[in-house]
Amino acid sequence: MYASEKEENFRWLLKLTTKKSNYVLSEKDLASQDLQKELSEIGQFAEVAHGSMDPELVWAHLSDLLDDGFPLHGYAFLEGSELVQAFKGTAAQLQGYVAFRPQTGQLIVAFSGTSNRMQAFNDTKAWKVSYPLTDGEALSGVSVHSGFWSMYNGVKSAAFHAMDEAIRQRDVSEIIVTGHSLGGVMTQLCVLDLLKPSQQVIRLPFGVRIKCITFGAPRAGNDALVSCWKSRVEAYRKVHGNAAFTEWSVKAFNDGVPSMPSMMLGYRHFADNPFFLFRGRLYQIPPSEKEAVNFGVDPPAVAQEGSVVPAEFPLGGHNYYGRDMEKLQRQMKWASEVGLGSSENWRDALQQKIKEDDDRWKAKHTKRSSSFSLFGSSSKEKEAAA
Repeated sequence: MYASEKEENFRWLLKLTTKKSNYVLSEKDLASQDLQKELSEIGQFAEVAHGSMDPELVWAHLSDLLDDGFPLHGYAFLEGSELVQAFKGTAAQLQGYVAFRPQTGQLIVAFSGTSNRMQAFNDTKAWKVSYPLTDGEALSGVSVHSGFWSMYNGVKSAAFHAMDEAIRQRDVSEIIVTGHSLGGVMTQLCVLDLLKPSQQVIRLPFGVRIKCITFGAPRAGNDALVSCWKSRVEAYRKVHGNAAFTEWSVKAFNDGVPSMPSMMLGYRHFADNPFFLFRGRLYQIPPSEKEAVNFGVDPPAVAQEGSVVPAEFPLGGHNYYGRDMEKLQRQMKWASEVGLGSSENWRDALQQKIKEDDDRWKAKHTKRSSSFSLFGSSSKEKEAAA
């Protein structure tokens, strides 16, 4: 798995820029299994938003791709969903899509993480620009990351057009906005617009539930932007009830992306109660540590019922939020290369590529078995957790 990594996982960034929090996460901080399951399910939509994949191609062949031995096997939450519209922004071609789950009335809006060089260049534009407020918002000095703001403005119109179309044509009871990495920032900026107290970008069904779910997102703006976020959330809940808005933000073990841009530059995270994914278990971070991204866990990999569980992806990193995202991207690239849906033998050709890749991984894994343990006892894992 790790030997085949080609995408950046930013483990080095975590070691370079952060120190471990004094707060040690333990069993009392474990999130419920139901919540972990729901986050894992929504994460499936965030992962297939990546710019290396074509949402239209994914949904056109969804039933095939969900089969055992194919790239989306295990992504069962996608089953039965309908693609409303895929879109790309005018700034750096940032991708997103809107999908609908008719069985639940959920409208899913998903944004891609960084997937090309121009987006990566925009990620580095960490100077702040003014964030526009609506009439009556008594805040000052509200600012947002310049590069993120540019990319959001490039994709905003297409995203809200697709959402508006879906709301007009379908019975929507819940709107879920989600994204991984850069897509998490786009998610937060999109939800900020959805929560506008006035000058709304689209008309929402009265009382519709909104969920903002991010994975491995960097910081988007300053303290004043966080205050704007909290003010709009409070106003929405005051009208529609506390249950009408949910915010879940997940950071993962050995992922350095949520540590950026630095707090020394005046950046802050939105969520007061974020989560930390550590070797297959989800922990709730206390508000006092909401900016922290590096935690010790005691004892590691212990389930709520007290039994030891396998430590999924023990080295962690930016592309391991419950599944191996790079593996998905690699296999979907092969699907395109073998002519997904356009050639008679594409299924056989893709399965052969996947089998060869699995065989190579198993061979390497067998050679390293003496120094690798799913339960975190090897010297390599101990070094990674230090």
